[in-house]
Amino acid sequence: MELPDKSRFPRAREVAYLDTGAEGLPPVDAEEALRAYYRDKAGGTPGRKQLYQEERVCVRAAARLLGAPPEDAALLSSASEGLNILANSLDWRPGDEVLISDLEFPSGVLAWLRLRDRGVRLRVVQSEAGAASFERYAEAIGPATRVVCISQVSYKTGANCRFLAELGREAHRRGAVLAVDATQALGRVPVSLEGVDYLVASSYKWLLGVHGLGLVYLAPGLRERLSAGTLGWYSVQDVFAADRFERYLPKPGAARLVSGMPNFPAIYVLRRSLELLLEADVHFIDRTLAPLIDQLREGIAGLGLEVLTPAAPEWRSGIVSFAHPEAPRVGAALEQAGVIVWSGDGRVRASVHLYNDAADVERLLCALEATTCPVR
Repeated sequence: MELPDKSRFPRAREVAYLDTGAEGLPPVDAEEALRAYYRDKAGGTPGRKQLYQEERVCVRAAARLLGAPPEDAALLSSASEGLNILANSLDWRPGDEVLISDLEFPSGVLAWLRLRDRGVRLRVVQSEAGAASFERYAEAIGPATRVVCISQVSYKTGANCRFLAELGREAHRRGAVLAVDATQALGRVPVSLEGVDYLVASSYKWLLGVHGLGLVYLAPGLRERLSAGTLGWYSVQDVFAADRFERYLPKPGAARLVSGMPNFPAIYVLRRSLELLLEADVHFIDRTLAPLIDQLREGIAGLGLEVLTPAAPEWRSGIVSFAHPEAPRVGAALEQAGVIVWSGDGRVRASVHLYNDAADVERLLCALEATTCPVR
């Protein structure tokens, strides 16, 4: 088994592309996928049959990647929409709490922060050395905690929280729901649904898709505990039922979360990207790229930079970050040298995916040294 050839990702042959944590590179198959969508769409109403078929195939592929039954997976517009649907679908009471850490992406903050007008409190677990441990979460869960929301991989430091099953058990013991943002994990590192009640992930990063699509997983045990936080014609089983002005019957499983016509162009692309990832095997991707992550972290530390990514292998993901007061300048200098990373918010972040190799890591480290970016 080996990783896909770089020829399937033309941009990865032009530069050392190390910014999948912000934007993944779609494979060349994506262009034909969009053409196929246009051909089906151009057929008018009869083309809908193929549009719906593509959605079904894509959902099945997403479920395979998640290790879930297809009925428990659905496609929304974004991970942010998924989190907001969950926030809108729970029966909140004044005094309820949502628990997150200070490593959460803004989407995992704002969906809950806006509930404060309803008397819901947002509590923040403080991280240490780039990670928030299971013990810190467990200690913070209290009788008022209704939701524990956590990113499996932190967008900020790359810390991979491999204790989700344990955290889920602890949350359930206290009567809370475990919600996971797998945006920086799914497609790059193994993701397990054990103990997880709800999961969201964007599709345009590690899943190698385009914009306007997100994955959601809804555990059967949570399904009936949710009210309809959003609802539309696509959410129900019979949109033209005789009694539709009096009642509705939601679709079974996660499909009830989809309120309107899906983003079919993005679905056409994602289906092919998911097939590529399933063929490559995420476990194989993670094992193969682990030495590059270690080389990258050690090389950055060797340049005297303040590495934000935890050193212990159990925290390893596809991301390595370091702090820098002039991050935008560093990022611009690297781009001039043919190395693409993310830079801002006082840090620089490099992301390693299946189209990267040791030459890309070496190019980044040499460019960093040449720009004299270390602050000593």
